[in-house]
Amino acid sequence: MQETQPGKAASFRQLHLNKTLLILPNIWDAMGARMMELTGYPAVATASVSVAISNGYVDGEKIPFQQLLEVVKKISSRVVLPLTVDIEKGYASTISQLQENIRQLLENGAVGINIEDSLSDQPGFRSLEDQCRRIEAVRETSLQYGVPIVINARTDLFLLKHPDAMNESIRRAKAYKLAGADCVYPILINNYQDIDQFISQVEMPVNVNLLKPISDLRRLEQMGVARVSVGPQLLNHLLATMKGLAEELIQYDTTGFFSRPLLSREFMDRLV
Repeated sequence: MQETQPGKAASFRQLHLNKTLLILPNIWDAMGARMMELTGYPAVATASVSVAISNGYVDGEKIPFQQLLEVVKKISSRVVLPLTVDIEKGYASTISQLQENIRQLLENGAVGINIEDSLSDQPGFRSLEDQCRRIEAVRETSLQYGVPIVINARTDLFLLKHPDAMNESIRRAKAYKLAGADCVYPILINNYQDIDQFISQVEMPVNVNLLKPISDLRRLEQMGVARVSVGPQLLNHLLATMKGLAEELIQYDTTGFFSRPLLSREFMDRLV
C-alpha cells in the first residue's frame, strides 16, 4: 500500500534518527529518481545546481519557481520514495511568499526542504532572528497543511569562509533547532575533527556534503553524521562521462564507447 504524504514525511524524519547514515542521492529529474529507487535508496533529494543546469539555467534561484515545481511534481508522481527539495533561499523575499511557496511544494509532493541562510542579492547572511522566523514560518505552514515537512537548515558560514565559522554555525544550528529545523547542514565543513566538534555541540541530526577529505562513509556514520548529500556530483559524473565519450568519437575512437557494460533495455524501460 502506498504511503501517504504525511507518512512519507514521518518516515523521512525517522531516517535521520536511526543511527544509520542516510546517503541522499541528489538528482534532477524523474528518471534519475526512479533509478535511485530501483537501486535501493530510501529517499531522494534534488540538487539546485543540477535542476537548474539540466533545465537551461545557472544556479542561484534563476530557474523560475513554477518550473521547479513542475520538476518536483514529475519526480514525486514517479517514485514512492520521500522527496526533499533544495529550495536555496526559499525563492521568497517575504515570509508570506515563503509560506505560499511551501504550500505549493507540499501540493506537488515534497516532504522535505533545504533552506539556506545566506543572502540572495548581496554577500553575507540573514540575521539569526530573520532566518529563525523563516524556519518557523515553514514549520507552521507545513503543520497547517498536514504534512510535517523535514527542514534541513543549511548554514553557509563554512562555504563563505566566515572568520568564526565553527562557533557561529553551532550558535545558528541551536537556534534553528528551536525554530523548528529537523537537521542542520554546515555545507563545506571538510575535516573529521570539525565535524566531530560540531556534532557534539549541536545535539541534532547533521548533514554533510560528500567531499574527498571526508569521504569515508563508515567513519562518518560512526561519528554520528545523520545524512550525507552528494550535491551536483552525480550530474557532473554523467556529463564528464558523456563529454569524454563524445571527444573520443569525434576522433573516430570507439574504445571508451564499448569499455563498460551498459544498462539493459528492460531496465531503462523501468525508468519511464
